[in-house]
Amino acid sequence: MNLLFRVFLCFIFLLPTVSSAQLTSIPSSFQNKKNTIGFASSYGEQLDRNAYFYGFSLDYGRRIKDSPFSIGTVLMWDNEIEKKEIIEENATFSVAVTVSYAITKKWSIGTGIGKGVMENDNPQKEYQWVNGDWSTGIISSYQFNLGGKVFNVSASYEYNITQKETSFSIDLGYVLPF
Repeated sequence: MNLLFRVFLCFIFLLPTVSSAQLTSIPSSFQNKKNTIGFASSYGEQLDRNAYFYGFSLDYGRRIKDSPFSIGTVLMWDNEIEKKEIIEENATFSVAVTVSYAITKKWSIGTGIGKGVMENDNPQKEYQWVNGDWSTGIISSYQFNLGGKVFNVSASYEYNITQKETSFSIDLGYVLPF
């Protein structure tokens, strides 16, 4: 049943999201602004094994005309720490494309697909280009103003298609509309 639910999620969202990525939605509250650049930090837990991760992301989003839909690209860095007999740690750079829908001026949902492109999972811990894992998921985001600046908090349920693993993460981001 759990696998069936995951497959259903992948098909229901045509461009399913990405591990630890900030949602690139552009709420209608930005009025004439069609683009955003966002910076986010994240923390997440692997649901299928004893591991957690933290990371950072940089994203670009663009609203599609005057609709509530937007598309985006994301560059992410995640450091995963697995607790085994010895603690294993590796970091990955990933890229993703996303699509989102602004439900209200503050709330949005999104999905996308991401791919690991560089990691340090080797004895020397040097970054190398890789044909990394594919990831997908669902993101929900809430945007708020604080001192005249725009921030967002997002939660995402992610599925690593390659490793067949799930995770949950929370992101806190800063958004620059232009």
